[in-house]
Amino acid sequence: MRKFTKVLLGAVLWSAFLLPVQAEKLLQDPSGFNVRVADGYQVQQDASGIVLGGTGQPGVVVLKNHAFANFEAFASQANLARDGFEQVGEVRALNATDRHFRAAKPNPEGGYLIADTFVRFSPYGGGCVVVALSSSEQADAAYRWGEQVANQVAFSQPSVNNVWEQALRGKHLVYLSTGNGYSERFDLYLLANNTFVSRSDMSSLSMNGSGAAANRVDGSWRITPDGQLVLNYQNGQANTYQLQTRQASNEVALNGRRYFVLSE
Repeated sequence: MRKFTKVLLGAVLWSAFLLPVQAEKLLQDPSGFNVRVADGYQVQQDASGIVLGGTGQPGVVVLKNHAFANFEAFASQANLARDGFEQVGEVRALNATDRHFRAAKPNPEGGYLIADTFVRFSPYGGGCVVVALSSSEQADAAYRWGEQVANQVAFSQPSVNNVWEQALRGKHLVYLSTGNGYSERFDLYLLANNTFVSRSDMSSLSMNGSGAAANRVDGSWRITPDGQLVLNYQNGQANTYQLQTRQASNEVALNGRRYFVLSE
């Protein structure tokens, strides 16, 4: 569970920066899931997901969207061992699509860090991962809390532009081509603040870029409701690209051209 395991470590860090919630409120993720948070919980929410905690709670609960079609696809990307976790027991079916499993890793302070993971699937595609993190002493209470939160998650049809923004915000897109005696590379950095940096190289096909140039901004970017990437350059020029998914999860098509999607 490769990408998902980053949530486990991130939640431990985020728990120190939770902000108080004064009353019950609806938390919404751009990918199309939402959850109601009870009075007294504390919340940290950003583009990476949602963390719930609070005084008297048995641990923290993390919610993060996923893009998998079913649990088999989710499990094929699993890599608990990379972050020191090991699955405990069997995967349990919650219903026809959703699953729960428990993982553990040694806690430097003694005992174990327990992660109860609830993988839910949306009727609109993708879904939500809910992870209850706690010490081994609080694991049963944390499990019940995580299960309660997972049951409260509701799904809605995400707009096309929200889906693409979630997938591309903060990403580095790379186009590579060779032929007719030369090679071409185009780098496009879609920065989180909706500005972009681009550069072209007519000779290098290396996947190792030197990063976005410091203090350089070429313009702003946005996604239209019908799924087009619009680049507005500072000189007034604008380029529009129709976005399309590709079979590989780390690729996207811009006007039919294959771009690799890298994290920066």
